[in-house]
Amino acid sequence: MLEKEKHLLIEKLKEDIPEEFKVAVMPHFCIDNLIQSGESCDSFVEKFRMIAVQGGGNLVMKQALNRGGKAANCASALSHLGISPYLIAKTDLPGYKLLEHFFEGTEVELSHVKRDGELAFTTAIELEGVNVMLSCPGSLCQFGPEYLTDRDEELIKESDIVCISDWGLNEKGTELASHVFSLVKKKGKGKTFFDPGDPSPRKEKEEEEVEKMKDMLRRGLVDILSVNENEVTRYGGIEFLRNVTKVDLHTEAYVKTFHLDKETEEIPAFSVEPERLTGAGDAWMAGDILGEAMGLDDRSRLMLANAVAAFYISDPAGRHPEAQDLINFLTNSSFRER
Repeated sequence: MLEKEKHLLIEKLKEDIPEEFKVAVMPHFCIDNLIQSGESCDSFVEKFRMIAVQGGGNLVMKQALNRGGKAANCASALSHLGISPYLIAKTDLPGYKLLEHFFEGTEVELSHVKRDGELAFTTAIELEGVNVMLSCPGSLCQFGPEYLTDRDEELIKESDIVCISDWGLNEKGTELASHVFSLVKKKGKGKTFFDPGDPSPRKEKEEEEVEKMKDMLRRGLVDILSVNENEVTRYGGIEFLRNVTKVDLHTEAYVKTFHLDKETEEIPAFSVEPERLTGAGDAWMAGDILGEAMGLDDRSRLMLANAVAAFYISDPAGRHPEAQDLINFLTNSSFRER
């Protein structure tokens, strides 16, 4: 059955991608310093400890400076897939210049990015099977409704999908999401997509902020909630979440959609050898949004999202796929055995 659906998805991708579909993503752009170690966590920590004990020194390993942030990464992936997204974010002038550099040659619209803020910066350490991110959120940590201009709000009302991510890093994340999603519901035309991320940065305020976020979900402001297994537990459990929104659950091994009394079967991940881990979820989110734009059923949409993420993490150059890349990938790929 899955092979048949994969073939049907390939045929769908051969048709025109809905280029006029308007997607607004916000609010996170940062610079990623990617450190690729590949060794075990224990080995890395021991080397780090030995350097510290001797009074300091160098650990020599491969590093690379990249575009980062869920919203910016998702915008990049959407652009390669044939949709021209709008990025709403805030950074400083050097950050904006780097943003222009990273998006050169793409169709990402950057005119809604403010340049009077603070650059966000993340150092991502990729170890064997896990990545650890050291984040300085910059302007993201205070990105509330007051950062939005009238022009931003017009874009939000006109968009077919409005996506907010990195709620966990934004101290005003609930206020932003509630304001933006209410605007969509009252005066807009599109769907709302929420990828809140890990709530751990909320620290001692986590329980209080999660309750506020759950109240927003109860009010019906979120059409699609993208979460992993840990986030499902932290945000009230699947039985609560499925009754207040459509839940797209993504795990390392499979993905699944829950909504009210309906749920898909588990769609397995594709069997690939990963070259990287950082940014996989952002690529998956772009595939999920593309599936919505194409009007795919839940199973095909989830399979498409898996394919976008699998291509990205296994591509030697770390490219986001174009439609033809996905067609080739799906033609030659196999599902991971469970």
